[in-house]
Amino acid sequence: MAEESEGKVNFYNMEAGPNLKLLVELDVSGLPTFLFYKDREVRGLLAGTNILMDEITAETEKLWR
Repeated sequence: MAEESEGKVNFYNMEAGPNLKLLVELDVSGLPTFLFYKDREVRGLLAGTNILMDEITAETEKLWR
């Protein structure tokens, strides 16, 4: 997906253990969690182990609009 959206979206990975304070600040309660930002604001969130690629794609495409 990163290749398909190159130049439109950036993807970042963060390790939970060393960043617990940030996870609390972001109100992350489950892993994995995907936060979708636009203009420095959270515009979407997906959390849990049953996230489908289609859901990630749909949330990402919302940011392009």
